Amino acid sequence: MTHSHERTIYIDPVCGMELSLETAADEVAYEGHTYYFCAAVCREAFEAAPERYAHRHHRTKQKENDQ
Repeated sequence: MTHSHERTIYIDPVCGMELSLETAADEVAYEGHTYYFCAAVCREAFEAAPERYAHRHHRTKQKENDQ
């Protein structure tokens, strides 16, 4: 039997990597949004210049199939 559900995919605003809550290495709250990062180096770049990256904040839902 196949079951499907959705999981939320977050985009690291610095490097563009797709992340889930399970794979994100770090997060930062900025202007009412939570941003997720693949590594500390991306978080540090964001914190140094958040206005440069904040417009890249987005997430999508992706269907996952479980068997």
